Amino acid sequence: MEQTIWMLLAAGFAAVSAGLAVMLAHSCHRARRCARRPDGRETYVEYAVPEYMAAAGFRLDQLPDSDTLTPTRYWLVDDNVAEVEYSVADSDDVTLRAAPSGTLTLPARYRDQDYESSNVYPVGDVDVTLSQSPGRESLFTWTQNGFDFAVFAAGAEMNLMGGISPEFIAGTSGTTMRR
Repeated sequence: MEQTIWMLLAAGFAAVSAGLAVMLAHSCHRARRCARRPDGRETYVEYAVPEYMAAAGFRLDQLPDSDTLTPTRYWLVDDNVAEVEYSVADSDDVTLRAAPSGTLTLPARYRDQDYESSNVYPVGDVDVTLSQSPGRESLFTWTQNGFDFAVFAAGAEMNLMGGISPEFIAGTSGTTMRR
């Protein structure tokens, strides 16, 4: 009987200890995730799927996924911008960013770039802005259904971005939380 009591106490202690460890780990993770980096750099949290509704109030419902464009990683940047890394067949990798209109941010190397060429062209009923410098940074942006989108790449081939833009524009959509 005494041995049974000690076993029950040990099992209870182990369960409580495990529960406390999980709670502590979760609170540390949230603290890291929510804390702004002191150097002003962006904070990233990786997701298994592009479902950011609980953390940021939106999700990406549709993303290109084909033989040409394959999503490889999903991130939430600074708690409000979705980022999806893509592998592009026979070419450079690209990154998609998406956020509700008016809240999209870009990495400084793309935002502050003095591009050699910048053009606006239609893809269906959407105006796309393509900015690029040969052999260096390239970026295309568009706004659709209440979301701003950007796809960027370092050192992309000149025709890559224009070639993949129709697939991104037709195949990307999001939903915001209804208030």
